[in-house]
Amino acid sequence: WAGPGADAWPVPLRLAAGLLDAVVAHDGGDDRRAGWVLEQVLDLAEPEGYRRVFTRAEPGVRDLLAAHLDSGTAHWATVSDLVRGADERRAGEPGDRSGGPARTLDEPLTERELTILRYLQSILSNVEIASELSLSVNTVKTHVRNIYRKLDATRRREAVRRARELRLI
Repeated sequence: WAGPGADAWPVPLRLAAGLLDAVVAHDGGDDRRAGWVLEQVLDLAEPEGYRRVFTRAEPGVRDLLAAHLDSGTAHWATVSDLVRGADERRAGEPGDRSGGPARTLDEPLTERELTILRYLQSILSNVEIASELSLSVNTVKTHVRNIYRKLDATRRREAVRRARELRLI
């Protein structure tokens, strides 16, 4: 899919083959290679806005994308949308009896906390998040503390995992 002559293939076919390559690497236990291949697939897909190959893929691709989001990607917004979209589709499938998250929050997150929570999925530090949002670092730290408390989490990854379980991100 990325070798010599592959440029002549239709882009959707190359994307599907690349995604399959990433899944095979992941299933084989080579997460580093899976992430590298997935990043190349995203590099190829993003300029033209191809998403169908990800949205129509097997359920394991959602988990692969979520893991890629946790490890860091240059395509953070796209991958975040794809992961969130997969969760919304899964919740709407016939046979889904959950009707929503298994548990709700005792105290809902504010809009600003939700914004910062989305940034917590990335590899950005609190200083970088503060810079992106034009806030002080102390303000970001306060919001992060509140997010951890509300999600009953002690670390960033745990907060992100809980937020996904609750379909907040």
